[in-house]
Amino acid sequence: MRSTRRATSAVLLVVLTALGAIASACSSGHDAGLLGAHQPVSAPDEQALLDRRAAAIGEGNLDAFLATVDTSDARLVARQRRYFANLRQLPIQSLRYTVLKSDWPAGLRSPQWGSDVAVPQVRVATQLSGFDTVPVQRVTGFAFARRAGRTVIVSELTGAGKQFPGSNPAPWDLVRIHVRSDQDTLQLYDDGTWKQSATVAGALASGIADVRSAVPFPWDGRAVVYVFSRPAVLNSFEGVPGGNIKHLGAMTFPMYAVLGQPAVAGIRFTLLPSSLRAGPTFLGRIVRHELTHVALGDRDDGVPTWFAEGIAEYMGAREIPQDQRRIASVALVKARQGVDGLPASRGFNGADQAWHYALSWMACDFIAATRGEPALWRLMDALHAGGAGTTDEQQDAVLETVLGLDGQELAQHAAQRILRIYG
Repeated sequence: MRSTRRATSAVLLVVLTALGAIASACSSGHDAGLLGAHQPVSAPDEQALLDRRAAAIGEGNLDAFLATVDTSDARLVARQRRYFANLRQLPIQSLRYTVLKSDWPAGLRSPQWGSDVAVPQVRVATQLSGFDTVPVQRVTGFAFARRAGRTVIVSELTGAGKQFPGSNPAPWDLVRIHVRSDQDTLQLYDDGTWKQSATVAGALASGIADVRSAVPFPWDGRAVVYVFSRPAVLNSFEGVPGGNIKHLGAMTFPMYAVLGQPAVAGIRFTLLPSSLRAGPTFLGRIVRHELTHVALGDRDDGVPTWFAEGIAEYMGAREIPQDQRRIASVALVKARQGVDGLPASRGFNGADQAWHYALSWMACDFIAATRGEPALWRLMDALHAGGAGTTDEQQDAVLETVLGLDGQELAQHAAQRILRIYG
C-alpha cells in the first residue's frame, strides 16, 4: 500500500493550524516574552553546541556527545545514549543541525526547565548514504540552558514529554533500533521484531530479485525497510491510507526533503506486525507488492489508484502458483453481485478496500493474461502521461487506446476472472 503525497500535506496543514492555537504565533529572534525576562543562551551558543553534537556523532565520541546535554537528568541521558547508539548504526552521509530564527511557543515549555531556558526551532538534516539523494530536513526543537556555567541541552522533547509538533520523527528518534544491511537493503527493527530479521531479509532478497527481473527498466533494488512493533513508531506515521495503520500489512511512503514541498529524498516501506505473523507465503507476497511501489518510484505518479495498487498486487502474486494464490472472500460476493466500473481513487482505502484491492489486482491480472505483461507497462506509461497523470474521469480514453476496453468493460472482465479462478 502506498501513502499519498496529498495525505501528508493535509496532515502538515492540521499540525500547522494546531500550532497556531497553542499560543501567539512563533516569534523571531528568541522573543523574551516567550522565553522569560533573561536570555542567557544566545543563538550562536546554541549553534556551536549543536555543531559539537553532530561532530561527536560522526566521530563516534560518546563522551563528547553527552557533554552537550544536562547529565544531571538521568532520563535525558538515557534517551540521548539511545539516540547516539542508533545513529552510529546508520550509514549517515550527512547530519546537520541548524538553529532557526523562530522559537517554539511558550505552551510547549516545562516550568521545571526554569525561566532562563531557550527553546528555538531547529532544523535537522539527515542523509542516509546510498539511499537518500538529498538530506531529509525536519524541524524540531531543543531546550537550552546554562548549567554550571556551560550551555547544555536540557530536553529534546516538549515540556509534556512529546515530540515537537510536525517534527515527523524517524524511528531512531523514538526507540532503540537494530540495523541489518544486506547488500541492497537497509533494514531497521526494534527489540520485538529483531528476532525475525533473518526471515525478513530472506523475503527481501527474493523479492528484490523477482521485481528486478520483472520490471522493464533498470532498478538498483535499493530499499530502506522499517520493521517495527512498538506503538511509538507505528503511531508516528502520517498520511496512512484508510486512516488506521492497524488495518494494513505494509505501507510504502516517500521521504520528502522538506515537508509540504514536492522534492523526494528517498522512499521507505514499513512491514507491519500482521505481515510477520501471516507466514512466509503472505510475507513474500506483500514484500513484492511494496518493492514494486519502491521500484516504480514516480513512474506511476498521477495514475488512478486502482492501477497503482493493482499492478503492485499483481507483482506480489506473480511468483505464487495460481492454485496457491488467495483472494479476499468478499471478492467472490461482490463479483457475483456484478460491477459497473473500476474502483474510484477517492475512497479506495475506505470500508471496501479489500474488494477494491481484489478487483484492481484481477484487472491487471486479466490484462497480463490476455494482452501480455508489456501491456501493463504501456498502460502505466500512458496513465502517467509524462507526469501529468490521468484522472478517473479521463481514464476511459487511455484504456480504449491501449487495451481497446473502457473501465466498465475491464472491471467486468476482472469480476468474471475472480469467479472463474476462485468461484
